[in-house]
Amino acid sequence: MQTHTLQERDVLRPRSALRRFDRRQICTGLAATLATFVTGRHARGSSSAPEFYRGKTVRILVGSPPGGGYDLYARLIAPYLAAKIEATVLVENKDGSGGLAALAALLVRPLDGLTIMHASAEAAIISQLLARPGATWDVTKLNWLAKTSMAPKLWFFGPTGRYPTIKDAALADRLTWSATGPADNISDVAAIISHVLSLRSKIVTGYRGAGDMSLAVMRNEVDSGILSADSALPLALNRSIKPVALFGPQRWHHLPDVPTLRETAALPGDKTWIVDLRQQIGEAQRAMVAAPGVSPDRVEFLRNAFSSVLTDPGLVAEGAKTKREIEYLAGSDLQRLIDNLMAQAGARLPEFRKIVLESYF
Repeated sequence: MQTHTLQERDVLRPRSALRRFDRRQICTGLAATLATFVTGRHARGSSSAPEFYRGKTVRILVGSPPGGGYDLYARLIAPYLAAKIEATVLVENKDGSGGLAALAALLVRPLDGLTIMHASAEAAIISQLLARPGATWDVTKLNWLAKTSMAPKLWFFGPTGRYPTIKDAALADRLTWSATGPADNISDVAAIISHVLSLRSKIVTGYRGAGDMSLAVMRNEVDSGILSADSALPLALNRSIKPVALFGPQRWHHLPDVPTLRETAALPGDKTWIVDLRQQIGEAQRAMVAAPGVSPDRVEFLRNAFSSVLTDPGLVAEGAKTKREIEYLAGSDLQRLIDNLMAQAGARLPEFRKIVLESYF
């Protein structure tokens, strides 16, 4: 066994302590360096919303074929949004179930905010109120980004149809209407008109979108149709269809000679509630929406982007040239509007359901 003198031990002890101190410093330094490295990697991975979207591809789902109102508005807006967020923006058409198949698809896409939808807010609301099969969403939980446009619904006949006027239609043994499906924001309006005017109607479903529905009326496959007025406007102006009434609270400036439904007939006092309710739901109409679960910072970023895009004078002027007016409402305001609508709909839901889902199919 090795021994050391007192002097040697005194000399060795400081060296041993120094070695222990060096080891502690080295370990501490390594830990700090590693922590800095990890923190740096984490910081780079958690980019801000503008950084996240820059250079990415954003898809706007549309629940109808190319050429319809939702599609045309989405394609009008897409390049302006792309420039604003410095991303590639593509429009993806996914028709089915009156646009609701696309909304269902939105919910199963990654919740990263790279897929949004130009949706029928009114169809989403109605389908939820009526507990339609496949309506797996809660509109109060969806992230509403902006309202893009609004137009009243237009009721029209074919130019050579069997019933040239509403008075003639009221005498029909069976008045047929085109629609994509139940509660598609077309068939429900047809059902409500039929109810308040006591029409003997049959709603024929299965049409793919606005083009198919209007063509069916023009070819006299069915007697009557409903479309958003801006989608129907080109057909009305070239006399391919015959407008008979607007389903809205007032006349529309593009078709000033077409009366509202209330102007065409005295509505029974016990039935006006359903017209009022449906018109209130129609206030939401076309809107951009993201799925629940998208991070709040990205939702806020998209809301701000749409605020800038939908008030851009260039976009507004371009839309006006083709009578695609922008009617912007901020996402937060639209969210409150939808929350209030869902809260107000209540005691008359069973009656509403019977009229729009069970009476005319």
